[in-house]
Amino acid sequence: MFVGPRMKRDLVTVTPGATLEEAARLLKDHRIHHLPVVEEGDRLAGIVSDTDLRNATLGGIFVVADRGDSGRPVTVGEIMTREPLTLSPGDTLDDAMLVLSRHRIGALPVVEGDRLVGIVTKADILSALLSTLDIEGLGVRIEVVLRREMKEVARLVSALADQGVEVRSLVLALHGADGYAAFVRVATIDVASVRDRLREKGFAVGELSDFYDAR
Repeated sequence: MFVGPRMKRDLVTVTPGATLEEAARLLKDHRIHHLPVVEEGDRLAGIVSDTDLRNATLGGIFVVADRGDSGRPVTVGEIMTREPLTLSPGDTLDDAMLVLSRHRIGALPVVEGDRLVGIVTKADILSALLSTLDIEGLGVRIEVVLRREMKEVARLVSALADQGVEVRSLVLALHGADGYAAFVRVATIDVASVRDRLREKGFAVGELSDFYDAR
């Protein structure tokens, strides 16, 4: 999955000279948490968040007049994050997740060269995962503990096919020192029978305790 198809293209932006009050109004009106800051030609200059704005206020009141000797910031350019971390449309959502998680940020501007073309947020990543795993569709998840051998994964798929079960998604994760945890979402209302038949074929259909005990 690539960033390009998932990023927001209809962007709400500000310029460095916009006042903090203007930025706050845009965030509220559009129900968003981040504003890319652009200069002439859609060149990315920075990004400002609702947290930046809160930190720049005194008692929740924005300074809209010239600051004079107060020393308090007035414009977006004074509080924005300059040279923010960015992505390109060809980067993967895996890349986006890693950057968002490691740097504990909520959004990443997407650029081509230095020109802003989109923005991707944690909510966009979550939406992509929900779609990929088909969590909102009909189905029940089964956890199967396998030896870390691809032939075991193939045997599981074959066993499900023998039952005529529709598999909506299948995710493999490392489990313990030498195993896989296969998380299978199947479209059936008789999940108990699916579990029983898998056990009859020698599969370890996991219980919650199996995943807590894994090291």
